[in-house]
Amino acid sequence: MDAVTTKKKGQATRFLLVGLGPCAKRTYAKQLVFLKEAGRAELVCAIDVESKREELVQYRDDHFPEVELVFVTPFTTHMPQELTAELNQLLRRLRVDCIIISTEPQSHKSYGLWALDQGLNIIMDKPVTTRKGAITDMAEASGIAQDYNDLLSAYQKLQSRRRTMFLIASHRRYHPAYIATFQMLKQMAEKSGSPVTNITSTHCDGQWRLPTELVDQPYHGFSGGHGKVSHSGYHILDTTYRYMKAGWSNSKKPDKIEVISSFVTVAGFLKTLTHEDYLRVFGDDYEKSRKYTHEQVEALVAGGGELDAAIQITFYKHDVPIMMAQLNLLHNGFSRRSRIHPIKDWYKGSGRVKHEAHEIRSGPFQTIVMDSRQASDNQDRLKSNSARIGSSNHFEVHVFKNCDLFGEAEPLTSYSMVDIDRQHITARPGIYTENAKGGILREALDYLKGMKGVEDLVSNIDDHSVPAHLMSAAYISHIRRVRGENPIVTIDLSYGPGIRPNHGSAMASLR
Repeated sequence: MDAVTTKKKGQATRFLLVGLGPCAKRTYAKQLVFLKEAGRAELVCAIDVESKREELVQYRDDHFPEVELVFVTPFTTHMPQELTAELNQLLRRLRVDCIIISTEPQSHKSYGLWALDQGLNIIMDKPVTTRKGAITDMAEASGIAQDYNDLLSAYQKLQSRRRTMFLIASHRRYHPAYIATFQMLKQMAEKSGSPVTNITSTHCDGQWRLPTELVDQPYHGFSGGHGKVSHSGYHILDTTYRYMKAGWSNSKKPDKIEVISSFVTVAGFLKTLTHEDYLRVFGDDYEKSRKYTHEQVEALVAGGGELDAAIQITFYKHDVPIMMAQLNLLHNGFSRRSRIHPIKDWYKGSGRVKHEAHEIRSGPFQTIVMDSRQASDNQDRLKSNSARIGSSNHFEVHVFKNCDLFGEAEPLTSYSMVDIDRQHITARPGIYTENAKGGILREALDYLKGMKGVEDLVSNIDDHSVPAHLMSAAYISHIRRVRGENPIVTIDLSYGPGIRPNHGSAMASLR
């Protein structure tokens, strides 16, 4: 096996960014500017689709004029041979150390397999992949799990000759509040012997799109036959797995999972807000602005993806339920959108407002409540950047503990984001959630500098088997429900030696 190729001290790591959309601009591009100033990293090239040439050339010229841009014809299946040859030559010419894949998720697998074939270190956005028509086509829904397995197999094959990282950008693994929660769950399991026994999680990002946008807007869109579960929903599937894993011991690990889901699709949303409702809210301006009639929209979004999803997950040991999780993954909720005119930035300033809450119970010993609620859709324009409710940095963690049993003083301890940040240092000012997204870049640099091993990585691909299969199972369950079949989807679990907090020990397979 080849030794890990590490960068010499003083050399900046050279990154290639594939996909320069709204999220990549605010996370990877922004963080790489900071890291370049520190002499640690450099963005040498960005790749995107030809249709965005004019927009991105202007963006590049304004923000990092030294970065090379390459534009390609979009694809979602196999990478064309001509493009493969062109990109291989690009890698050699620019001496790329690491690739960041931030494309539309249907392209993740193709770029991932190409990068693995070239022996690259990889950072890839969540979800690992998704499939067009996953909400209606059983083969596509099952294909989400198969895509993960194919990528993992190719990664493992590469490790036989060269040690590399393949990080999945599941940013909550790097967020101070989640890090603190994982640690508290682990500590309680060690004190009491109790694993995590129940989780209730809700995530809503107030993504209100008008009927025409449901048809035409591709960014985090619905017309491809997938939606919330393939968008921010993956984060919650992943944290559910990590909460459970934090409390597992060798004797109390589950060996099976059952998943049942229920979706509200675009078709259902259109029945809750009709043409008359939009006229009532927006007046005649709505009539003037719409591109399609309500009936045309209904026809055009037939087979469209899910806005909201309710998912019940039961963990079993020896066919006996031992843990449960209930997840509410929502786009349709409190929004700050109050205008009809087209949105320029769907990532921020589009009315999108995050509300997120979790309750994690460790039997009769502990309940941890996490709560994060924003009131503004554009934190950049806030004068105050406090941790109060409604602010961009609001995040509270409340720990209820059976204190007398453990000789502790108080049954309730509460932490704000500021309190947690003092323990889990994130020195850069600004929005914590966006700074946490830089955590994956900092970890990648630590690995490439030889300061971390693969087994120490927080979000390597081999620890995403369970959330990737949960995502696949959620779509399969919905399809079965619509067909009038048994909606319960079973996932079998197997394990490598031991339970380690960061490395992949739980492997899933659809039954």
